[in-house]
Amino acid sequence: MSLKVLIADYDWHFAQQASSFLESHAHLVVCESRSSVAIARAKHWQPDLVIASAELAGNGMMEALYCLKPRPAVLLTEHMERFVRAWQTWQKGGDELLMKPVFDWQDLHQAVVAALENAAAGRRQSPQVASA
Repeated sequence: MSLKVLIADYDWHFAQQASSFLESHAHLVVCESRSSVAIARAKHWQPDLVIASAELAGNGMMEALYCLKPRPAVLLTEHMERFVRAWQTWQKGGDELLMKPVFDWQDLHQAVVAALENAAAGRRQSPQVASA
């Protein structure tokens, strides 16, 4: 099954590596480094999955994407001190949380599968219900 994946992360190196990994598994990938551009791209491209850094997603991006069309989302966080922010963002529309750096790209694959399964099972809270 081929997915359209939007990667929204300011870390260009990670985005390129993740993109290469996902494309090697027959997925179509677009990378954006700004939340406003990622939202605009999502409006037109309608990705099946979003992979976003907690820093970008926490600036209202998850709410905006959820309003367009709820879709599975994997959220990324780099530092444990930012975990609270990642958790709050996840509650606004995430389906899986992944810590960076990603040393084994199978971890990304497992996060994608888990996000798809969690979204299909309806385990995500809507942004209106989740507490920040």
